[in-house]
Amino acid sequence: MNTTTIETTENLIVELRRSFPVSRERLFTAWTDPAEVRLWFGPEGATVHNVSMDVRPGGKYAVTASCSGDACTAIGEYREVTPPSRLVYTWAWENDPDWVGVESVITVEFNEQPGGCELHLTHKGFPTAEHSARHEFGWSGTLDKLARRFQS
Repeated sequence: MNTTTIETTENLIVELRRSFPVSRERLFTAWTDPAEVRLWFGPEGATVHNVSMDVRPGGKYAVTASCSGDACTAIGEYREVTPPSRLVYTWAWENDPDWVGVESVITVEFNEQPGGCELHLTHKGFPTAEHSARHEFGWSGTLDKLARRFQS
């Protein structure tokens, strides 16, 4: 019997949890203040060139960064902004044909825990499994850089 697996954007999900030794208010600010995002966004080796954010439902954002010399811009729109507990926003790479018409959504939850905050990031709706794998690498590295900002 032959079995066929159909890959759809709906089943391509990156989900990460990370604990930070700061309040959820502080961590929420790190995600919503352009000056702070510029300091930690992207995996090791990435350089952020520009961050613009209108952090409100319907507001847009754009983050331009380079990794291995190529500059690219992540763009999207905030769908939900609930300080200090939750952000929901769309995500796409500007000028990348793979992302045209793709509905990619990120949810970031900031949950209080003893000694700090647990961040729960879910990113779903990638155009391909390759994009999902690259974003898992990227988000993991990004959270590593963010964690280093809060080390004692």
